[in-house]
Amino acid sequence: MDNDALVILAAVASVQLSKGLTAEQLGLLATFFTCLGDNLALLALGSSSNCDPSCTTNEGR
Repeated sequence: MDNDALVILAAVASVQLSKGLTAEQLGLLATFFTCLGDNLALLALGSSSNCDPSCTTNEGR
């Protein structure tokens, strides 16, 4: 899926999720998804910095 499609998908999803919710509920939902995205980003950074033990060598020891 290309970036344009992801933006459109996010817009459509946010409109659908917001139907029938109060401003307070929308704020809570927005905060939840912000926290979710931040945590996913942190997990992605953490897993990209962890090297698989099989990729290490004994050179220089």
